[in-house]
Amino acid sequence: MLRISLTMVLLTLPFFLGCGDGGPATYTVKGNVTLDGQPISSGSILLRDPSRQVGSAEAQIVNGVYELETLPGDKSVEISARKEVPLPGGKTNIEGDSTTFVESIPARYNTKSTLQLKVDSNLNQQDFSLKTKS
Repeated sequence: MLRISLTMVLLTLPFFLGCGDGGPATYTVKGNVTLDGQPISSGSILLRDPSRQVGSAEAQIVNGVYELETLPGDKSVEISARKEVPLPGGKTNIEGDSTTFVESIPARYNTKSTLQLKVDSNLNQQDFSLKTKS
């Protein structure tokens, strides 16, 4: 009888203990992104840990609005939006398309970004007002 009771306790104990705290805390960061005062219709935003010791967080920008979950800490921010443009001289590419996509956001906001952000429990709204001319 004692053996059965001990076995039942050992089998049911994990159900009462649960699965732990679920890992490190993350925070929601959301906001608006404009270029020259106009909402970016479609693009992406990437929050990257400068030390590269923790993962990045990325979200889509839709009608100038983004929202993402990320770990706390200092982040470098990269914002990208591509627009479709005609190929020069009415040419077509190998697939027969007469258009291509180019980056519409200046490099200082993406590949050479100088944007920084500190994510903590106090930050949940961060807007970005980008300018094509500095």
